[in-house]
Amino acid sequence: MPWYGWAILAIGLYVGLLILLALVSIHPFRIPFWISPGQLGAPQEEVEYGRVDGKPLRAWWVPNESTANVAILAHGYMMNRCELTPEAYWLWQRGFSCLIVDLRCHGRSGGRKCGLGTREKDDVQSAVAFVRKRNPDARVVLIGSSMGSVACAMALADQPDCADALVLDSGFGRLPSAIAGWWRFVGGKWLAAVLSPMPLVAWPLAGFNPFKVDVRDAIVKLRPETAVLMIHGDRDTLALPSEAKRNYEAIPGPKQELWFERCGHSEGRWLYPDLYRGALAKFLDESGFGSSRA
Repeated sequence: MPWYGWAILAIGLYVGLLILLALVSIHPFRIPFWISPGQLGAPQEEVEYGRVDGKPLRAWWVPNESTANVAILAHGYMMNRCELTPEAYWLWQRGFSCLIVDLRCHGRSGGRKCGLGTREKDDVQSAVAFVRKRNPDARVVLIGSSMGSVACAMALADQPDCADALVLDSGFGRLPSAIAGWWRFVGGKWLAAVLSPMPLVAWPLAGFNPFKVDVRDAIVKLRPETAVLMIHGDRDTLALPSEAKRNYEAIPGPKQELWFERCGHSEGRWLYPDLYRGALAKFLDESGFGSSRA
């Protein structure tokens, strides 16, 4: 085979690899459950909180009749509702009802394509509608991790009155940067460089332009009275700290920030749970959710 034949073959294999990885990214692997509220001692109800592509969106409802405060918790990419179950249990102990969701294409929820937060904002809005139906007077805080926090921010931008406060934990800024960060997180700088054309390849497969996805554009649309707590690790190689600072500067209303030193992506609440929960309790108390004793 002449040299140009080998070159064409190599290019074809490279493009094929990009397409394959893009398809896998849009249809992520589902990991099994590893913890539940009932296992920790809280009441637990399996619920359908909405539908997508004709299939149910599923969650755990953890009721607490002592207050109208409700937390909706949304996990990160390639995770499921178990990720934030320990935080939901902690909140339940402090008087909150909690809805711990599986976003589309994750856990036991349906869905054809993952949107890395762009489509999942609809899931968050469905979760809010579910909560409002159960308790019309609920005060709602949205608590997300990574992709889940982005979905929560976008849901609030689209429906500014759907919740009273937002916890933005390890949220990314611009989607192409987050895609590069994912591959950097998985395999280091060399892999991120090799797969840098991924957003271009994923564009037609995902059905939206990733270069137009900027979480800052959602944040600036929040109501001036919506309180936001931003949590981030200063060594996050997936959602870069510079992107987090850019998001924080765009918050129009009352805001607080918590930076975890020497922590990577979504690591802070695992490595320093007391610091995480103390900051969350302070934020909720100051945002009108009553006593959330630490």
